[in-house]
Amino acid sequence: MSHPPRALILIGPPGAGCSSVGRAIGAIEGLPVLDLGRRVADELGTSPDLALVAVPEADYRRVEARVACQVLDHAVAQGAVVALGSGCLGDPRIGLRLEELRLVHDRSYQIVALACATRVLATRNGLDAPRSVALGTVHHQFVQMLHERQARCRELADTIIDTSATTPEEAGEQVIRAVEAGFSQHS
Repeated sequence: MSHPPRALILIGPPGAGCSSVGRAIGAIEGLPVLDLGRRVADELGTSPDLALVAVPEADYRRVEARVACQVLDHAVAQGAVVALGSGCLGDPRIGLRLEELRLVHDRSYQIVALACATRVLATRNGLDAPRSVALGTVHHQFVQMLHERQARCRELADTIIDTSATTPEEAGEQVIRAVEAGFSQHS
C-alpha cells in the first residue's frame, strides 16, 4: 500500500476468513498480524478451535472483549492487520471503539468487513454434514447469528469484500486494492 493505514481491521462472521485473509495481507504488505481468536485462546490456555467450548461462553466473551481492546490499542499505536472477527462486536465498548476509529479524518484506520454467502459459511463451519436431530435446529440458529453479525459488520465497515469464491490470498489482494482506492479518494 502506498500510504497504508496504521491499522487495517478485519471483521466478519465465523468462516469469512478474518484470520486467513489477515495473514495473507500481513505477508503481502509486511505488516504484523494480530489475531483476536488466537490471542483469546492463548489467554485461556487452549487452541482457537476449542476456546469457545473450553470455558463458559460468558467467560470467553469477557476475555475476548478485554483482549480486543488491547489488540485495537496496540494496532492503533504501532500499526497492524487485526483479525477481529465478529463475536466481540456484541460488546458495546468494541463497537464504540470501532466507530471512533471510523471518524478519524486522515483515514489512518480502515475497517474491512469480510462477507460470505451463507451456504459457504455453513460449509466452512462444518454445518453441512448430517447430524442428529437431537441437536435441534443448529443450522437455523447459525443462520440467524450470521445475519445479525453480518449486518453489524456492514454498519461498522469502510469497505466490504466478499470472500465466498476467493482464496485468502485473492481476498487479501482485493482488500489491499479497495483500501488503496479508498485512501486515494480521501487524500
